[in-house]
Amino acid sequence: MPRSSSSASRSRARSVARANAAAALLVAAAACAPHVPPLRSPLSVEAFCGSKQARNTGIASVLTSTDDVLLDESPTLDDIRRAVRSGDGVVAHWNDQELALPRVSVALGETDGYARVRAAAIPPAPEGAQVRHLYLFVRDHGRERWIAMNAYDLQNVCVEGKRES
Repeated sequence: MPRSSSSASRSRARSVARANAAAALLVAAAACAPHVPPLRSPLSVEAFCGSKQARNTGIASVLTSTDDVLLDESPTLDDIRRAVRSGDGVVAHWNDQELALPRVSVALGETDGYARVRAAAIPPAPEGAQVRHLYLFVRDHGRERWIAMNAYDLQNVCVEGKRES
């Protein structure tokens, strides 16, 4: 038996109402989703790569592979430079790159879950190692200092080829 036009209209109205409710729910969910600041390319990179070039994607990958735990080290700039120069290492510089480190950021006095990174020093990964050291120059309760963390991405951040811009 064919539907009456009023029954079809009510059915279409319910379908439209459900679609509108679903769309509103998606918009609300997207608005509640956490905002993660983008990882920008460094402003400058000191590369100790010999004939190779530093790779921004490699730097970003190592930077985001930390365990979010501060090491008990208090590295000096001389120690860090010595480690970075020992092989294919880099020092990348930013103006307060926000890096999601929920536990470390609390220890540094930040309240939003992000450490403010001014520089990252990435020495070469030791042969056969499961982790490498990563040194970050960060804001710590209003002053800047170097901290040490472990990173699990062991790739060489220096590669053959042309310099990335």
